[in-house]
Amino acid sequence: MSGPPGRPSGLVSLIAARSRGGVIGRDGGMPWHLPADLKYFKRTTMGHPMIMGRRTFESMGVLPGRRSIVVTRQPDWSADGVEVAHSLDHALALTGDESVFIVGGAQIYEQALPFADRILLTEIDIDVDGDTFFPAFDPQRWREVSREPQDGFAWVVYERQPPRTTLYAGPRVGREARQKIGASVAVRDADRLLLTRRQDNALWCLPGGGIDPGETFAEAAVREAREETGLAVEVESVLAVYTDPDKIAVYPDGHSSQTYGVCFRAHVVGGEAGRSDEVTEVAWLTADEASRVPIIPLHRPLVHAAFESPSAPTLFV
Repeated sequence: MSGPPGRPSGLVSLIAARSRGGVIGRDGGMPWHLPADLKYFKRTTMGHPMIMGRRTFESMGVLPGRRSIVVTRQPDWSADGVEVAHSLDHALALTGDESVFIVGGAQIYEQALPFADRILLTEIDIDVDGDTFFPAFDPQRWREVSREPQDGFAWVVYERQPPRTTLYAGPRVGREARQKIGASVAVRDADRLLLTRRQDNALWCLPGGGIDPGETFAEAAVREAREETGLAVEVESVLAVYTDPDKIAVYPDGHSSQTYGVCFRAHVVGGEAGRSDEVTEVAWLTADEASRVPIIPLHRPLVHAAFESPSAPTLFV
């Protein structure tokens, strides 16, 4: 299979200009002036959301044709023409399935690197003093895919290797995929829901995975919860039956699948939630907190439904 039809959903790109020593700023500004690079930045980011820190916004201002999402720890901070987020997860949740550009500063770049699919660097052939640096990234994990030499600098694009699990959307793209049958579980504890952050795409989701031969959907959901989080859970009822013929997942090893599955309501009967080889983070989140983290598209309606009354009808997605 050469690749699914449709479009990749929700690409995260870091875009920056840096000197030979990795400098990206000095005294709140850039220690160079490259009009051609400013035009490159404009045409590359035009029409896309941009995520930035407060100081970067204050040096840049609102740029026409692009959503500005500012990440700040200051609870009362606001500015005309921008959306405010209080964490990177919150900012990414605001962008949904849109492709987004991370535009600085250094702390935001560092926080966003694990989420990124691409790094777009203007590599400037000078040595300068500075106080702000682009984070180091592993050359074994990032492959240079293009380089456009200019006068004294180059536009370089790096892509993650292997890529994150990517969702493709398009008309009936599921017809191109191998079928995958899965089961997931929505585990509630009072007003909180258990979510996990996946190793392969850095997004949040419900515990779950593929069904082994001979298993029922419920048995698979219970096993996956135990293997991923260490929790022993007991299934209560069916929350949702899900599939989407217009979406296909492409995994880091290159294989593709259209997922059909069942999600169950469940409760804990033993153990404490922890990490595993597949899961880098676990958290018990309220509905408000869950709305502020980036969740895989397939599970967004399931997470919303999990906070509804247990007597709500089964959801078909």
